[in-house]
Amino acid sequence: MTGAAGAVGANVTVLAHHRGWQVTGLARTGDEEFVRGLGAGFTAHAEPEWDAVVDCAQLNEQALTLLRDGGTYVGLRPGLAPPEERGISVASVVTAFDGPRLADLLSRTASGELAARVHAVVTLDQAADAHRATALSGRYIICP
Repeated sequence: MTGAAGAVGANVTVLAHHRGWQVTGLARTGDEEFVRGLGAGFTAHAEPEWDAVVDCAQLNEQALTLLRDGGTYVGLRPGLAPPEERGISVASVVTAFDGPRLADLLSRTASGELAARVHAVVTLDQAADAHRATALSGRYIICP
């Protein structure tokens, strides 16, 4: 999992782990404790020969170098996935509105089952400042 400490990567890491998949998260060294807390292995410097990569960090061609021949690459941006090579299967996640699934994910996040890195809870009038500050680890929750 590239970007395992990010908003999408952390949730995909937890969901994959819950399905019984062995997950190794690629993230910055400072995120090791967080990624391991998601139930994943950790690396800051991945070596090739992975069976599959979910590319939440959008490394694209660089992520392909991590895969063994015949592996599987899953990206997050349709139309921007790298070309297939070495027998690697390339796919992209396509999203669609699914209210019941979103409600389930929100409930699981609220219960603590899915990780949410919240940097701060701010009021609506602070939303613009929070948006400018999103380079920090964690996200903001905006409450009216």
